[in-house]
Amino acid sequence: DDNLINELVQKVYNAQGTYTESVDMVTAIFNDLWRGVNEGIADFDTPDQAFLDALRDNVSQFSSAKNYTMLRELNNALLDENGALVSWEDFQIAARKITGEYLKNYLKVEYSLAVNAAQMAAKWKQIMANADTLPLLRFDAVLDNRTTEICRPLDGIVLPIDHIFWKRFYPPNHYNCRSTVRQLSSGKVTADEKIVGVEIPAMFQTNLGERTLIFPPDHPYYIVTGK
Repeated sequence: DDNLINELVQKVYNAQGTYTESVDMVTAIFNDLWRGVNEGIADFDTPDQAFLDALRDNVSQFSSAKNYTMLRELNNALLDENGALVSWEDFQIAARKITGEYLKNYLKVEYSLAVNAAQMAAKWKQIMANADTLPLLRFDAVLDNRTTEICRPLDGIVLPIDHIFWKRFYPPNHYNCRSTVRQLSSGKVTADEKIVGVEIPAMFQTNLGERTLIFPPDHPYYIVTGK
């Protein structure tokens, strides 16, 4: 919303470094990302309230952390290299670049993650509900010219649901991850020595579904806020 961004930029400039929270912007970010969550769980049976509350809390915390990180960068743009307040015109140029990154470029990727992570969180609940009759999981990567070297080597791995592998490699394993898992009643389990080691971004080295999270706990926004 351009009006909301214009208002935010004006408030940051007027406050000269003391404006660190915008409830309206946090709400706008949350609403956008929550639409992604709802898109992700749309194909699953209606999850229980505790599940939805956990996802909502995570998206709310992430939205606040994102807003704080963006505002900190906006506040830093108020001063020039000599520590003097920049002109309103120069600040507007810098602010538009910053808000464009956070509210368009980054948010687009984060929305995609919200959809994917919500889908895989709902799938994890389904997996656990059927664990007695379908005790195995198979890693399914989408194999084409866009497949990453993170997910390609993992395609076809079959392991029990409670194998430690799934605590680290249950999708999503990176931004724009298209991999999923297939639940099986039986199959040939992959030997541990045949499980290849792959490099995965540190913040994705967790099972978001098992932890009922949308955004990884080690996301840089949380590091900035100290939460």
